[in-house]
Amino acid sequence: MGVYIARFRNLPNAPPYKKFLRGYGYEGESSTDFSWDAPGFGIAYKKALRVPRTKISITGFGEVLPRWDNFVELDPTAKDVYGIPVLKIHMSDGENERAMIQDMGDSAGEMLEAARAKNIRTYAHPSAPRWALHEAGIARMGSDPKKSVLNQFQQTHDIQNLFVMDASGFPSNPCQNPTLTIMALCVRSCDYLMSEFKRNTF
Repeated sequence: MGVYIARFRNLPNAPPYKKFLRGYGYEGESSTDFSWDAPGFGIAYKKALRVPRTKISITGFGEVLPRWDNFVELDPTAKDVYGIPVLKIHMSDGENERAMIQDMGDSAGEMLEAARAKNIRTYAHPSAPRWALHEAGIARMGSDPKKSVLNQFQQTHDIQNLFVMDASGFPSNPCQNPTLTIMALCVRSCDYLMSEFKRNTF
C-alpha cells in the first residue's frame, strides 16, 4: 500500500508556522512479511513464523530555501574522461531546513501513534545532500542578470538564443514533484519563442 500525505504546514490563508518557512509532505509504503526472527524450533517455530509482521514507513520531502551557500561550480582539478571539468556541488542545510526536518520526524511519530502503530522509530537527522531528491537549480530564474542566469522565459541573460527548459531555473526545490511545473514553464517559454520567431528576433 502506498500513501501520500499532502503539505499541512504554512498553507495559504492560514496562520504561519512559527518554527520554519514553507512546508513538506510525506510519501509512505507498507509491507507484510513472515516473522523471520521468531524464536523456537519445530511446530512452535512454524506457527510463530507465520505470525505476520506488518511495517509502514513514511518519509518527509521538504522544500530547501534558496541560499547563496548552496551553489555549483566547475571543479578546478577533477575532469571527466573527455578532459572536461566536472561539477563541484556545494550543499548544506540551513537553520530552516534543520527545523523542518525535526518537525518531519516529530509529526511522523505523532501520526503513527494516532494510528496505533507499535515499535515506532523516527529519524530526523539532516543529511545534505539527500538520498532522495529532485535535481533542480544551478541556472536560477530572475530579473537581475547579476543574481540569476535565466529570465522569466528560461532564456539566458547573456546568450539570446539559449533557452534552458528544465528544472535548472528553479530558485528553490519545492516539496512537490516538479514535473508539471517544468512542463508548464516549457509551454510558456515555447509560446514566447514562437512569438519571437514571428517577429524575426532570431
